[in-house]
Amino acid sequence: MAAKQAKIDFATQQRQFNEAIKSGDLRRVYLLCGEQAYLRLQNRDKLVKVLMGDGDSMNLSRYSGSDVTAKELIEMAQTLPFFADRRVIVLESTGLLNPKAASKSVTGSKSASSISEEAEKIADFIPEIPDSTAIVFVEENVDKRGKLYKAIAKSKNDKLGDILECVTPGENDLRSWAGGIFRKNGFSINGRALALFLEYTGEDMQNIAGEAEKLCCYCMGQGEITEQSIRDVCSPRIKDRIFDMIEAIALRDRKKALGIYMELCALRTAPQVILSLMRRQFDQLVKIKELSGSMADSEIARKVGVPAFVISKKYKPALRQYSTAELVEALSECVDADYESKSGKIDAAMAVEMIIVKHSGRA
Repeated sequence: MAAKQAKIDFATQQRQFNEAIKSGDLRRVYLLCGEQAYLRLQNRDKLVKVLMGDGDSMNLSRYSGSDVTAKELIEMAQTLPFFADRRVIVLESTGLLNPKAASKSVTGSKSASSISEEAEKIADFIPEIPDSTAIVFVEENVDKRGKLYKAIAKSKNDKLGDILECVTPGENDLRSWAGGIFRKNGFSINGRALALFLEYTGEDMQNIAGEAEKLCCYCMGQGEITEQSIRDVCSPRIKDRIFDMIEAIALRDRKKALGIYMELCALRTAPQVILSLMRRQFDQLVKIKELSGSMADSEIARKVGVPAFVISKKYKPALRQYSTAELVEALSECVDADYESKSGKIDAAMAVEMIIVKHSGRA
C-alpha cells in the first residue's frame, strides 16, 4: 500500500502559489476556496493582476451568483482576447462547486439539480480551456465529491490548473501576521495584549485587519497597543458575548446572563441567531470537556476548530463550573428549542430566556 501523502500546511501552499505566479507559471484554471474571505480576495486580486498583465480591462469578465450559465461561460472563454495575451474570467460565489448549499442560500435562485447540470457542463469544458483564457473560481465552500471540483483537481495534476485552499493559518502564523500589521504601522504590542486582541477578534482575518486599523487610528502618536486600548476600541464578536453569557450561567450569575442577553437584543441580534450560537457553543464545550482528559490543547484545537490559546485561557476555566451531564442537558435543550422555534412551536426569545433562567439558577 502506498504511503499516505502528508497534508501541506497553508503557509507552504501560499508560498508555492506565490512562487508559481511570480515565475510566470500561469495556469488555465484556478480555484480559490476556504473560510478565510480575506485570503480569498487578496489572492484573487493578486492573481487577476498577474494574469491580465498589460492587458486592457475589456478582457476581464466577472460573474457572481447562481445565474451564470455554462453556455455563456464557454462562449466567453472561447472568445479571443482583444489586443492582449489572455482573457480572464472570474466566477465568484456562484455555487457551482457546491450546488446543494447554493440552492439553500438566500441569494440562490436555482435548484440544486439545475446548478449541478451547469457545473457538469463546465467540468467537461475544463480540459478544453484555450491557452488564451484563464478562469478563476472564488468560492467559500466546495464539495470535493463534485464533478467540477474533480475536473479542476485533475487539471492541477496535469499542470493546467491550481487550487489554493484559503484556510485559517496556524495559531503561530496568525499571531505573527496580526502582530505584523501593528509593526508595519509603527506600533509595538506585547504578547498578552496580542492574545487579548485575538480573543476579541477571533480568527476571521478580515475582522482582524479591520479592528487593527481602528486600533492604529485610536493609538496614533502613542507608539504602543495596550490591553486597555483594545478594551476601549475593539468590539467583541457576538459569539464571544454568547460565550460570556454561558460563562455567567455557569457561575449562576443570572443577572449578568440576562443582562448580556438584553444587550444582544438591543444590538438587534435575532433571538433565533442567539439560540443557534448557544447551541454551537454548548456543542463545542461538550467536545472540549470530553477530550480534555486524553488530549493536549493543540490536538483539541484541531478537532474542535478553536485556537489552542482560547481553549486553555477561556474555555477550560469556564468548564470547571460545569459537569458533563449539565453541558449535555443544556445542549439537548438548545437543540430541541432551536428545532421547535424554527417549526413555529415555540417563540425563540422565550426559549432562550427559559434556558438562561433554568441553568443559572441551579445549585
